[in-house]
Order: sequence, then C-alpha cells, then structure tokens
Amino acid sequence: MTAREPVVPEAEWGKFLRDTEEAIRRSARREPSARERASGAGVDGAAGVGDPGVDDGAVDDAVGEVWCPDQSPAAPAWRQLDPAARVRRLARFLGTLTLLLVLLTLFRHAQPGVPSP
Repeated sequence: MTAREPVVPEAEWGKFLRDTEEAIRRSARREPSARERASGAGVDGAAGVGDPGVDDGAVDDAVGEVWCPDQSPAAPAWRQLDPAARVRRLARFLGTLTLLLVLLTLFRHAQPGVPSP
C-alpha cells in the first residue's frame, strides 16, 4: 500500500463488498414525484418547504443563501423606466461594450506574434 491510498477499515470494505444494488435501493429514500411536489406533499404526506402555513424551520438550517421569490429585483424592469432612465441604461450598456471592444483591440495589438489586420 502506498502513502497516497486512503486507509479503509476492513468492516467498511466488507460492507461495500456485500452491498448489492437491490439493498441500496431498499435503504435509499424515495424522491417524491412531480405531482407530489406540486401538491406540496412529500412521500410521507408532509408538506413541502415554502408551503403557506408550514413552519420552515429547516430553512434556518440551510447552508448558504436561501432563495426567496418574493424579494424585489435590484433594478427596476425596462418597462418601468421613464425615457431618461432608459437612455441612461442604454448609454451605460453601449459604453461598457465599447470599452470592452477597445481593450480587446489594444491587447490584441500588444501581443507579439499576432498579426494586425
């Protein structure tokens, strides 16, 4: 055995050798069907996370940032902008695009070995 190989206990290795796909399927949890998820009921009939009237205590245990659909977007939608705001947003987009193209052109010409057009 080399130093890079992980050490697996004999009991765990034996369990791995004895496990069959059928035994794994029997012990694995069943994922609810699309119809069960849409109705909010899980396999055991429990309501899903985010359902109205259900205490979402499990959401507090979540790792990372939990997505909440009721949060408003950071910026207003295009249709909600007045004409001056639309012009500013369009100018900002075109300015960024122009700056990107200028930088790409400069870096292309700065590289030795790349023929210029």
